[in-house]
Amino acid sequence: MKPLSELHTGEFAYIVDLKDKSLTVEFFELGCFPGDLIRVVDNTPEVDFMTFRCRQSLIHLYKGKARHVITNATSFHVCLN
Repeated sequence: MKPLSELHTGEFAYIVDLKDKSLTVEFFELGCFPGDLIRVVDNTPEVDFMTFRCRQSLIHLYKGKARHVITNATSFHVCLN
């Protein structure tokens, strides 16, 4: 298990826990719940935010907040193009 902020672009993971109360409310309003599968669309080290897909939503989240989302990584997709 690792924080959402540490997942790489292309990784799939399940949301296991939300460690911040205000973040929990924000995620619930977005329709993301523990147990949902997410896919990291972009997590560039030089940028302060990341993008991931949860259900049908594309979500941009600051990495400071993403550190409070605990995930269980399931796979990694490598693209050589």
